[in-house]
Amino acid sequence: MTLNDKESVVALLFLVVTADGSIAPQEEELVIAASNRMKLLRTLAIPEFNTVVQNIRDAIDAKGRAEVFAAAIKGLPPDLSETVYALATDIVSVDGCVDPQEVACLRQLQEATAISDDLATKIMEVMRIKNRG
Repeated sequence: MTLNDKESVVALLFLVVTADGSIAPQEEELVIAASNRMKLLRTLAIPEFNTVVQNIRDAIDAKGRAEVFAAAIKGLPPDLSETVYALATDIVSVDGCVDPQEVACLRQLQEATAISDDLATKIMEVMRIKNRG
């Protein structure tokens, strides 16, 4: 399985946000908002973005989360590792509850992208502050 850079970013965000088995409305809105802010994803028209999301869902159903995650990590541009980690952390923090499955998925993302514990902790702290109120 091969994913391009755009598909990789969307897949990683989608995998993290659905790690607990569901997606809260606030999380879904934030995935869309984050996609609209990223230069890489801003070029996707709404129908294209929806197609990418559906393709990711279909790939997860057909091949499993682990294979999609591995393909997404492989297709992720290295300069976007920290960005994707920060966005994923923000998205799972927005509903005020970070489930253990989401934490485990974030940890997996951190390890796969070689983000230091120090940076990951700082990002988590900032997102907790940002999403507190």
